[in-house]
Amino acid sequence: MSDMPIGVLLGADSLLGVRSGIGRQALEVARRLHQTPQIAALRVLAGGRSLAAEQLDTLDAATAHAATNGMVSRLAGFIPGAAAVRARWRRRQMNELAATMAQQTGGRVVYHEVNLIARPFDGVTVVTVHDLSWRANPQWHAPERNAWIERRLPATLAQATRVVCVSAFTAAEVQRRLGIDGARIDVVRPGVSAMFRPLTRDAAAPVMARFALTDRGYLLAVSTREPRKNFDRLLAAHASLPMPMRQRIPLVIAGGPGWGEVLAGPDAERARRDGTLRLVGHVTDAELVALYARCAASAYVSLYEGFGLPVLEAMACGAPVIASRTTAVGETAGDAALLVDPEDTAGIADAINQLLNDPALAAALAGRGVLRAAGFDWDAMTEGLIASWRQALNRSDQQPECDAQQDPEQP
Repeated sequence: MSDMPIGVLLGADSLLGVRSGIGRQALEVARRLHQTPQIAALRVLAGGRSLAAEQLDTLDAATAHAATNGMVSRLAGFIPGAAAVRARWRRRQMNELAATMAQQTGGRVVYHEVNLIARPFDGVTVVTVHDLSWRANPQWHAPERNAWIERRLPATLAQATRVVCVSAFTAAEVQRRLGIDGARIDVVRPGVSAMFRPLTRDAAAPVMARFALTDRGYLLAVSTREPRKNFDRLLAAHASLPMPMRQRIPLVIAGGPGWGEVLAGPDAERARRDGTLRLVGHVTDAELVALYARCAASAYVSLYEGFGLPVLEAMACGAPVIASRTTAVGETAGDAALLVDPEDTAGIADAINQLLNDPALAAALAGRGVLRAAGFDWDAMTEGLIASWRQALNRSDQQPECDAQQDPEQP
């Protein structure tokens, strides 16, 4: 039974809109599953649609559908009983999709939810937990999002036969904070996309010109701007450096605005005016690769992460990296980054100063980083997920049913 083809329902709303690291993971895994002989059937669930792998490139069109679907979900919250009706409809939809797949797979079908909260489903379910930041510090997220997760989490954990965690740190958090038996947990690490690679100065020149940056002339930080990413402390560390150094090496942040007050005070405003802080917003994948590849250094000093994918992306592009030693970031970075306490502004400043003034150290870290990133592979992640699914399917006779009242919509 272990080598029998299986069908997969892949829950991947994270593919819609501006993609975060979770969206990138979903896309990379979906593409590999489509090419894997062990997978007899695959449907990608995004924005209320069920897509074949060949339709992944149509997801831009699905974004509008998802937005409409989300608005309907929010409006339904004001109608008594609407959430329960919607949940029953989604359960029926999922069960029908699985029944169709079962004809192709001999009945072996699994639903995998890429981003924790599962849709109602009567079959075998596996979910991925990326982090528990909302439990570690609720103030790092919008209150309505925390409430939404907490309402739906019990049914998800009851429904899931197995739980995939993206790091050993997250696995330990899931056991400690959620009380999940370690025997139900599989650690499956994400990979680094092949597009993240070193670029020559000439290859990156158009992007440098677009953002008015000089080659090796900026400190790069990449993430959505939200409280736990620690941008205000990173800015304070950068601002403590001598002005000539800051003017020569400004802090450049790539990523759109998120939730909460971030870089909103007078220090940030002053740094933006004098050009030592530059917010370039969301960038394309090609722009991101060039920014990583030609920076003086990349800093990722987040307060809490379940994995820390930007660390590996920077390393894969040949950037020397400064990273938090805490939570999963230190685990992901290993010995290939200059590790700091993310709450120690002076320590962060010292690390920046070291990398900007010690070319030998920067080159050594860059070399170790490329090797480190090469050890994180999407094919290995896909194989790890398939192994987890097979374990779940082999225990399907013990699969608990979920609560039909749960509403799978995003807030």
